[in-house]
Amino acid sequence: MITHIAIFRWKPGTTEEETISIMKDIRTLKGQIDGIIDIRCGKNFSKWNEGYTHAFVVMVRDRDALDAYRNHPLHRSAAEKIGAMDAGSIGIDFEDAT
Repeated sequence: MITHIAIFRWKPGTTEEETISIMKDIRTLKGQIDGIIDIRCGKNFSKWNEGYTHAFVVMVRDRDALDAYRNHPLHRSAAEKIGAMDAGSIGIDFEDAT
C-alpha cells in the first residue's frame, strides 16, 4: 500500500467555502478512480502547524494506482483548483514499511 500526504497553506483571501469545496472534490475521487483504498481530508488544528492549514491523505493499492490517481482528469481538475489557492505545500509518498 502507498500513502500519499499533501499538506497545504492557502493564499490570503481563500475562503472557508473554497476549502470545504476542494476537500469534497478530493473525497469524491475515492469511488471514481481505481486503486484508491481511502481518502481523508481535514483542517489542521496542531499548534506545530508552521502555517499549514489543511491535509489530504490518499491511500492507494500500489505505485501504479498512485500514478493513475495523479493523472486522472478528475484529480487534475481538483489540482488546478488547489493550485489557484496554494501558497505553499508539501507532498509525501511512502510505502507501508510493515
